Parts: sequence; C-alpha cells; structure tokens
Amino acid sequence: MQLLGQGRVLARLKSPQAAAWRTTLPDELRLTSPVFGAPHSAMFAGQVWVAGAGAGDRGPSVLAGIDAANGRLLWHRAVTPGSRVFAAEGNVLEVICRTGSCEITAWPGSLGASRWTRTVPGAVRVLDSCGADALNPAAPQPEPCSPYVITRRRVGVLDPEDGGVQWVAGLRPPDGVVDRIARDGDRTVLVTAPAEGTCKATVAASGVGSGEGDRGWRHTFVWDQPQARRDPRSGCRWDRSLPLTLGFRMVLPDAKGALLIHPYFGTLHPHRRLARGAYLTSQQPASEQTLSDAALIRRPGRPDRRLDDSGSDRVRPRGVSSSALFLGSGFWQDGHRLVLLGDEDKKLWSAVSSCQAYAHRGLLSYCDGRDLVTLRPASDD
Repeated sequence: MQLLGQGRVLARLKSPQAAAWRTTLPDELRLTSPVFGAPHSAMFAGQVWVAGAGAGDRGPSVLAGIDAANGRLLWHRAVTPGSRVFAAEGNVLEVICRTGSCEITAWPGSLGASRWTRTVPGAVRVLDSCGADALNPAAPQPEPCSPYVITRRRVGVLDPEDGGVQWVAGLRPPDGVVDRIARDGDRTVLVTAPAEGTCKATVAASGVGSGEGDRGWRHTFVWDQPQARRDPRSGCRWDRSLPLTLGFRMVLPDAKGALLIHPYFGTLHPHRRLARGAYLTSQQPASEQTLSDAALIRRPGRPDRRLDDSGSDRVRPRGVSSSALFLGSGFWQDGHRLVLLGDEDKKLWSAVSSCQAYAHRGLLSYCDGRDLVTLRPASDD
C-alpha cells in the first residue's frame, strides 16, 4: 500500500483504484514539505509521523502519530520551542541546543513515550544526515545514515538506541557553521554554510583506513549559486533547498565556477570546473534522481547542454520549458501542465495537476483538484 498526503488530506492506498482510508488533518498538521522534520512534514515508519506547526512558527511545534492501518490519531504532543525534530531507526528525536550543550530526547514512534534523554556537553549542533541536513535532502539517502553531533573540536555519530556518541577520528570541524553532513562509505563529509559577508565555505572529509588510506581532504571556496537569490542574512547567493549532489556527483557552488567532485575522493582525485555562472540541473524530480541521471549544464543566455556531451543536441522535447520535469514513459510536467509525448514530440494527452505528479510501478499519479488520478499504460490497439 502507498501513503499519500497533500495539505490537510492524508490517505493510504491499497491499490491504484482504491483507498484503504482517507482522513482530514487539523490545520496544524497539514502537509506541505517533503522532508520530515520541517514544519508540516510527514514520514512512514510503521506508523505515520507528522511534524506540525502553528501559524507563525518557524519550526515544528507539535508531533503526532497516526495509525497507518486506519488513519486514526494515536498520540499528540507539543515540541519544545526552538528544537529540531527528526527520525532515526524507529525513534523520533527532539533536539534542543543551548549555549554549551545539546539535549536530545528519543522515544519510540509507536508509543509516543520518552525512551531516553541525553545531554552532550560542548555540542553546538545535531544534524540529520538522513533528512533535512543531507547533501540532497529530497533524494533517497544511502545506508547507513545517522544523526551527527557537532562540537567546536569534534564530530560524532549519535546512536539512536541509547544516545551514545562515537567520535570520528581525525575530523575537526572547519570554522563556521556546519550545515550539511553525509556518510559516504567509511568517510564522513561535511559542509559549512557560507559565512556572513565573505560567503566563504568549507567542505571537509574524514580520513579513511581502507585501501591505501588517507588523511581526508578539505576545500575552502567562496559560495555562489547563480540560480539563487541573495540570502538577506549572509548577503550570499545561497538557497539551502538546492541540492549539493546530483547522481554520483557533488557540486560545490564556487564563485570561480562550480566544482564537480566525487563526494568520497573529493579534491584527492581529478575534478571538473564549470564556467562562471553555470550550474547543474536535472530533468528528473530530486526523489527520482539516480546514479545514471543525465545532468544538464545550465548557463543564463545559452541553451542547456548535457554534462556528458552525449546524445542529441536537443535535451528536451519541443513545447516544454526548461523547468519541465521528465516523469518517465513519455510523461512530462511543466508547472501545472502534464503532457504525454509520442514520436516526434507529438502530444498524445494533456491534463492539469495541482500537485507534483509522480511515477510508480509503471503508473502515473497526479492531482485533479481534491482527487488523485492514476493512469496506467494503454495497449497500442
């Protein structure tokens, strides 16, 4: 069965044609974000966890558990103002950091009751490498991924079972605010947010003992995302919602030209730099991007071109814009417009969707007002 949610509607399907149940959520639990832990977000982990917020709240202010079998509310609790919420191995974690320490509380999501509380002295942040703080939060995360504890001098992996911290040997956080973190094999990779005024940022990776071994790598650069507006606080062209990975590539938005590296080997191996003002984009939704995804180079005033310079010069069909997303099997979504294109870009079908359409198991689902519509391929005859 599949779980679907948009706005105040949450439903679980037992088949493309039938809903197992459908419920209307209270306004504080309405769903607008795809990344759990952000206000108005949800995830499925045996039951449905919803992070809600009231009007004007900048972070989640309430958590709820909903029975996935029937859609009934199981538990509901307030979240400490200023705290962060994320999920880890069947537990819900609530983190509140104050001067000198971070306090972490975990409880089994199935019960909604506190399991353990731990205070980590010296911690300044706890990051979610499985969700909101990943290099590409909207994409599926590789296993294993875990919460990380950041202090001024050390980086550690948090055990969601008991709150223990295993410190990463030899990895000292760079100056600045560590904003993103990921695990790639036996290496931990972290990225700082651009500094206010200078826009300097650093990506740093831990050393490894596998293969020939190394001491890790780091690279400092001036952050500049040409496709982003200037952040009012830092003064930098910075949009945290933009992914820092695309397929197997990591993209460092360097003002000298975006730097394309492998997140494991980083600057230890040869890398590629794009022209100033150019950036990578994709014709697939972030949640559908794969290692084989064909990345595009976009540069204002010039036609898009493929990163690997393969295939036709034309990177998308006629009649769709540069922001159109390819959904598979000839389906494209261009804003709210859905089209099915055949040979020579002939339009075979079109519709309007009020949500992001998605493909699954050879089917396509989209929103027609309050209704969810699912299409299956038709035979040629």
